[in-house]
Amino acid sequence: MLKTDSISINDQLDDLINKMDSNGQFISIVHKINHVDPISVFASRPDLKGERYYWTSADGQLTFVGLGFSNQLYSSHASDRFTAIESALQSQKHRVFRSTNARITGTGPVYFGGFSFFDDDHKGEWKHFPTNHFVLPKRLVTVTDQGCYLTLNIWIDQSHSVDEVHSIIESEISQIESVESYEEKSMKQVDLKNEMTYQEWEQLINQAIHEIQSTKLDKVVLAREIETYFNQDIPIEKVLKALSEQQERSYIFIMENDDQAFIGATPERLVEVHNNEIQSACLAGTTSRGSSMDEDEWKAIQLLKDEKNLEEHQYVVKMIQEAISPLCDSLRVPNQPMIRKLSKIQHLFTPVTGSLKTNVTIFDALKQLHPTPALGGEPREIAMEFIKQHEPIERGWYAAPIGWFDDELNGEFAVAIRSALITGEKANLFAGCGIVADSEPKAEYEETHLKFSPMLDALGGHNHDNE
Repeated sequence: MLKTDSISINDQLDDLINKMDSNGQFISIVHKINHVDPISVFASRPDLKGERYYWTSADGQLTFVGLGFSNQLYSSHASDRFTAIESALQSQKHRVFRSTNARITGTGPVYFGGFSFFDDDHKGEWKHFPTNHFVLPKRLVTVTDQGCYLTLNIWIDQSHSVDEVHSIIESEISQIESVESYEEKSMKQVDLKNEMTYQEWEQLINQAIHEIQSTKLDKVVLAREIETYFNQDIPIEKVLKALSEQQERSYIFIMENDDQAFIGATPERLVEVHNNEIQSACLAGTTSRGSSMDEDEWKAIQLLKDEKNLEEHQYVVKMIQEAISPLCDSLRVPNQPMIRKLSKIQHLFTPVTGSLKTNVTIFDALKQLHPTPALGGEPREIAMEFIKQHEPIERGWYAAPIGWFDDELNGEFAVAIRSALITGEKANLFAGCGIVADSEPKAEYEETHLKFSPMLDALGGHNHDNE
C-alpha cells in the first residue's frame, strides 16, 4: 500500500471523498519514488510538448519537471500583474486539497511560470507568452537532497472511488519510474542573423549616453537579439542537457507554451522566500574568465577595481536595498561585493537577506524588485521609458521574473537572462548590458557577445561576428 509519513494515501482519499461536496476539487498527492533522471523524464513526454516545464536551482539542490497542465493562473488585463496572480491563487486555493502531511520543499501544489518584462500585451514572436502565466502541473517530479518525489494534481468528484484514484496513482508512478535514459539528437546551425547591425547598436548606445549626460537618467540597460537557424526542429532536451552540463551555479529553466519554449541558464536570483525569510542578489558588472588560474584571478581583481563596473553594481545594490527594506523587519547587506564565477563569465555579486514583515509575500517583493537596475536602469521609470521608446526588440519574458511558488507562498524567482525563445528550427537569443555615462559602444557590444555564448554553445551554434 502506498504510504506517506503519517497515514496511507488510501485513507486520505477515503476521507477526502467523504468530505467532498458535489462540485469536486483538485487533490495534490505526494509520493516518494525511486530516483529518476529529470531530463529523461522531461524528454519522455513529447506528446505533452507545449505543456512541460523544467527548473533547477542555482545550487543544484532542487529540480522540478512539470508534465501537463492541471490548472493555470493568469490575468491579461490586470493593472497589477503581480498581485493579480496572488489573488488568483487565493481564490482557488480552497479548491486544492493537499493530501499529505509531508512538507518537502517543492512538492504538493507548486505553480511554475513567469512574467513579461513590460506589462504590455505581446505581438509577434512572444504571442504565446502573456504578461503573467503560471501553471499547476498534472504531474510534478521533484528531485531534492531528501529524495525524489512525484506530486499528482488530480481533479476528482464524488463519482470517483478510492480504488479508481489509487489505480491512477500507481499507473503514474510506474510510468515515471520506468522512463528510459534520454538519447541525444544531433543538429547543425545553418544561419545566424543579427537584429541590429553594429552601426545601429553604436547609434543606440550613443543616444543613451547623450540622455545620461543631459537628463536625469543615470543608467539604462539595453539589449540586442540574434536569430539562429538549424537544419531541423531544435530538440529542447539536447539544449537542456547541454546547459545542465556547461553552466554551473545557474538556474536552468524551460517554460513551454503551445509550439514555443523559453529556455535559459541564468546566474541571477531575483528573490527567494521561505518561511518569511527573504533572499535577493545583486549581480552586475561582468568580465570573462581567464585561460589560466593566474589570468582568471587577475581578471577578477581588475573587475573588483573597475570603476565603471563598480558603479553599475552599486546602482543595483542601492535599488534592491531600498526596494526590500520597507518589506522587512531586518535586512543584511555586505559592504563590499565579491566575485561570482561561472563557466565563461564572472560577475560582481552581493547577497541581500532579511526577515519579511507580517502579511508581506513574495509577490510584494517581485513588484518592488522588477526590474532591478541590472535589467532596467536607474531611475527605473525613466530607464524603462527609454527602453520602450528606443530598443528595437520585443523583450517578452527576457530579463523578467521566472520561477515557482507553492500554496503557502514560499518560492523562488530568477531573472530570465542568458536565454532563448525557441520556435521550431529557430532560436531567438537575447543579451544586454548596462550603459552609463562613460560606456563605450564597442566594449558593450563585445560584452553582449560574451553573454550570448552560454546559450549559443548549448545550441551547438556559433556567432559569425566572432569569426
